[in-house]
Amino acid sequence: MSLSLLASIVAAAVTVGSPLPPWQEGYLDIHAINSGRGECTFFILPDGTTMLVDAGESYKRTPTKYPYVPARPDEQTPAHEVYANYIHHFMPRNSRGALDYVLITHYHSDHFGTEAEAYGTDPDGGYPLTGISALYNKVPARKLIDRSYPEYESVWLPSSSKATFYQEFVRYAVARKGLKAESFRVGDKNQFRLRHRPCKYRNFSIFNYAASGFVWDGSQVVDAYSSPDKRRENGMSCCLLLSYGKFDYYTGGDAGGNTPVALPVARSIGRPIEAMKADHHCSYHCMKSETMSIYRPQVVVTQVFTVRDIQPDYTVVERMLSDEDYPGPKHLYFTNLGEEQRNLHKDIYERTAGMNGHVVIRVMPGGSEFYVYLLDDSDFEYRVIQVDGPFKCE
Repeated sequence: MSLSLLASIVAAAVTVGSPLPPWQEGYLDIHAINSGRGECTFFILPDGTTMLVDAGESYKRTPTKYPYVPARPDEQTPAHEVYANYIHHFMPRNSRGALDYVLITHYHSDHFGTEAEAYGTDPDGGYPLTGISALYNKVPARKLIDRSYPEYESVWLPSSSKATFYQEFVRYAVARKGLKAESFRVGDKNQFRLRHRPCKYRNFSIFNYAASGFVWDGSQVVDAYSSPDKRRENGMSCCLLLSYGKFDYYTGGDAGGNTPVALPVARSIGRPIEAMKADHHCSYHCMKSETMSIYRPQVVVTQVFTVRDIQPDYTVVERMLSDEDYPGPKHLYFTNLGEEQRNLHKDIYERTAGMNGHVVIRVMPGGSEFYVYLLDDSDFEYRVIQVDGPFKCE
């Protein structure tokens, strides 16, 4: 029996109420992990190479301007432990307990941690343990990539999180723990390489489209900002496109419509894609019509953790569900959506595909079709509560 046929049979056998079957060779898995406190997406690439994009651990114990959704699975489990348990559960055997790549898209606490609420300090390095610095002690990584390594102070913006912990962690881990680190290379298609069987999956690639406000325009790297003083941390986000056969998935941190980056990236990609992570938690200024009319995604996954009527913004959700930007079915998934938000705009959110749980996109071998699974986030069993698909890749 061929690998493709076997994987398809296993995918079709996924049942509601049972744990999600593990990754198999040939799958591309994209897991939006829900802790209720930040963004974190775990990728298992077709040959078993692993990659983590962000490990947010934002404010939970200190009152903030906007309340947070209930922590998942409970208030006692730190976000980095949620990520660690999830990764260990699904990580392929050939990973040997370590992530191949970690990408920090930009320097905001909901993407890499906040030292104001750290869970102690590293016993050797002395830096605060939160987000990625705490996760690294539980799930080590071979290589970390961010938008500016090894320069930090000179590229820190007023809109960046005050996070000296991150700089201390990276420098110590590189010097003493064997971590390798690099800056994100815009216009590069080889920075995130398959580590195990690259020759078998030549139809897989990751292309780096933007970082630090610079965008690949199809032939060269250009500055998306008209002047340096207009730069903001969201617009510094690292943006990339994963491609596997006919399947394309875009993720771009918080580089939404409030930055001059999102549209140039979409124009550079220049074609429809199958799925994407919503820019900047689907805020009111994001996912604009011109951008979405290029991407035309079947599936959009939004990672949400604050109770704000502008994040996600119901007017953006309503437009995305309509045929205003492009025709055809749209399946919108939200890791969290509070009861108040759902009830206030019930007519809109009842038309979305799924909410409140871990969201998993699983692409079948060869990249011609995929499924979306919603997993129970109330414990560490990862039971399936919803199955959608197969979606065909165009």
